[in-house]
Amino acid sequence: MACKGKKKKGIVAALLAALVVALSGCSHNIVTYGDGVGFETTLRPDSGNFGVTFRYGKILSIAARENFEAEMVGSGKGDAADGKGGASSDGSVKVKIGKQITGYYVDAIKAGATPKQIDEYLDAEK
Repeated sequence: MACKGKKKKGIVAALLAALVVALSGCSHNIVTYGDGVGFETTLRPDSGNFGVTFRYGKILSIAARENFEAEMVGSGKGDAADGKGGASSDGSVKVKIGKQITGYYVDAIKAGATPKQIDEYLDAEK
């Protein structure tokens, strides 16, 4: 019986650890692509609203925060003449991510560093 309690605690600890890893992130620039059927969940911390969306097809989601460029090139076509309907798409996405900075940049500026000095330092770190 004591083994069951330890096993249950181990499973709960593993699930909590997995949840922490899944919910943590740097939140800089996020690009996700999906093709097919899926669900998307959302949570707005400011209002506490939670949402679930059912999606079907090709889905591209980009959440850009800083120094980020995305270019979508493609075409799409649809035809409903046969009464059944249908759609297709083709294309590509080019993503360019620049230097990702944090509050350290702001702290360095407040301490008297110039943006040029910070850029030179970051380039030297490569």
